[in-house]
Amino acid sequence: MSLNCVCRDRTSAYECDVARLWWASSPGCLLPLSTGGVYRLLCTGRPGGSWGPDVRDAVLAPATDRSETVFPARLVGDVEFHVRASDWVAHQHHTDARYNAVILHVVFVCDATVPTMRQDGVVVPTCSLYDLPLTGAFTALQQTGELWPCQRIVPLMDETARERLLQRAGLQRFEQKAHAFVEQLHAQESYDLVLLPALAEGLGYGRDRAFFRAIGLYLAGRGRTVPDPAGRGLQPAPLDRQRLRVLFMLHERWRVPGIWRTLSAPLAAGAAEADTRGLLQALQASFVSLGLSRARADILICNVVLPFALAVALLEHNSSLAARAQACYIGHPGLPSNQVTRMMRAQLKLSSEPRGSCQQQGLHHIYQQTCREKRCEICMLASMSQVGAAYW
Repeated sequence: MSLNCVCRDRTSAYECDVARLWWASSPGCLLPLSTGGVYRLLCTGRPGGSWGPDVRDAVLAPATDRSETVFPARLVGDVEFHVRASDWVAHQHHTDARYNAVILHVVFVCDATVPTMRQDGVVVPTCSLYDLPLTGAFTALQQTGELWPCQRIVPLMDETARERLLQRAGLQRFEQKAHAFVEQLHAQESYDLVLLPALAEGLGYGRDRAFFRAIGLYLAGRGRTVPDPAGRGLQPAPLDRQRLRVLFMLHERWRVPGIWRTLSAPLAAGAAEADTRGLLQALQASFVSLGLSRARADILICNVVLPFALAVALLEHNSSLAARAQACYIGHPGLPSNQVTRMMRAQLKLSSEPRGSCQQQGLHHIYQQTCREKRCEICMLASMSQVGAAYW
């Protein structure tokens, strides 16, 4: 795509023009920096949402040779778009901690006399699109292959094989979360001291997770002060306030007999036998009764409650609880689509999102473990490329 098509006149350029050029870029293109260096773009990342940086999880590699194809050093982080470099300060991003993961500032005009600096004091390189050639600015350089390895492997797999792969990845994520809880539980004398901050953080998924977790730690007695919300506002956003009310109500209502005791009742070994659907409905009803939406309740159940139940089962050598937690996790019908699942669906060229939360979590696991940094050489799909199409 040529810059001529979107910025014939500098006075008429908008941030959407910068964004359009960014999303039209291809892996392999070179990005000249105001510092004199060059980054090679490995992955454009995913949209950042309505607040905070414009791009999340972009992957860049410092390039010293235009023919390089192997990049042992790579950067993963956020990208911010502006028409002018001075807009960084004009929009007060230099005082906003939400922009402390930005690794590249992409602009049309480098009009700032001072470097782009984050709130934490780190200087961010600036890439001016006007420093790129007017023709072929975002043409990918010749690559060793036209597709990512997974895009050659997954189409060779039948539906059963794909489901088996994603379920295996989802269970790895489930066990990984459980073992993280086990480590935390070893350091605390009460289950609720670990569970409450985790539930609070789950309420903040997609929002300000650090702020929500800090509130949870404070309610659990593990924090001395209540932090300010991220951004420039003195008060949390309306959606955050609503979820905080749920958190405070949860703390007040379930503190006695206990948060874990309340949530574990449907899963307890002594409880009446029930099918997986009944157990999930009982857990969901516990959160809905506090005013939480069913969708957010399901997110908490799959990401926090069930992995926490497995952690407790491991500590207490309770095989019945472990079996019920895993059965509920595998049997959960599905979570709302999000940026990661949509991006991974496109990355793996799936015709639709996987069925069930376990497989959806499998997409998250592959993304977090390897795809976020485009570490294809160690991806769980890499070994399958050695087996070949005949296996599937």
